[in-house]
Amino acid sequence: MKYKAPRYLFRRHEIIRRLRSGDSFIEIGAANLALTEELLARFDTGLAIDFTDDLQESYAALEPSLQARLDISNVDFMQKSITGEFDCVVACEVLEHIENDREFLRRARSLLRPHGQLIISVPAKAKYWTVHDELVGHLRRYEKDQLVGLAAESGYDDIEVTAYGYPWINLLSHLRVLMARKTLAKRKDWDQRQQTSMSNHRQIPPWLSQSVVPVLLNRFTIFPFALVSRLFNRFDLSDGYIVTMRRSA
Repeated sequence: MKYKAPRYLFRRHEIIRRLRSGDSFIEIGAANLALTEELLARFDTGLAIDFTDDLQESYAALEPSLQARLDISNVDFMQKSITGEFDCVVACEVLEHIENDREFLRRARSLLRPHGQLIISVPAKAKYWTVHDELVGHLRRYEKDQLVGLAAESGYDDIEVTAYGYPWINLLSHLRVLMARKTLAKRKDWDQRQQTSMSNHRQIPPWLSQSVVPVLLNRFTIFPFALVSRLFNRFDLSDGYIVTMRRSA
């Protein structure tokens, strides 16, 4: 059983709740394809995009029945033209790494069918900026009103911003900061692209997946905590946002 970080598990819980199933999806920044597998249970086909060099390895680890319904593209979304029409575009923890975030949202919109759904997640609030943001190549954190404005300007409506995972992911952020401080000195000469490429599953020590931790910490054991966090979703308290929006006709 592979280890999945608590932040991912809380994010996954909220994304699955909001997802509108359809024929096809595209996931930008698909990383180790953990969420991609969940999306394939709700769509007939999908396309997973990431510029990290282990995408093919993650694809090879999928069951053949999933491989048959998934295409992968090992490219940088902002530098490579992608064509097609999809019912849903998903991009988790991507926008904060993109210099021209408006252009990213416009490109994502061009891939959606009329009234198609875009779901993104981003780190919330500049006041929560820490050394961890520097370590993983974040260019910014977002405010709620800022996200609504960006989405509306880029041609979306039905925009909903949810501050997810409170109080749990806020508490866990202290652990991320401690780990980042230990690692930052080793990566002080890395550029932003290198930082970004190591900002996902590649930060997780391999021994975690070989330990008892994934048995104790998974989507089933996290579920009651996720239910509690939903009580706070309408309050702007978390250090992470999930944004759902629809392409206007």
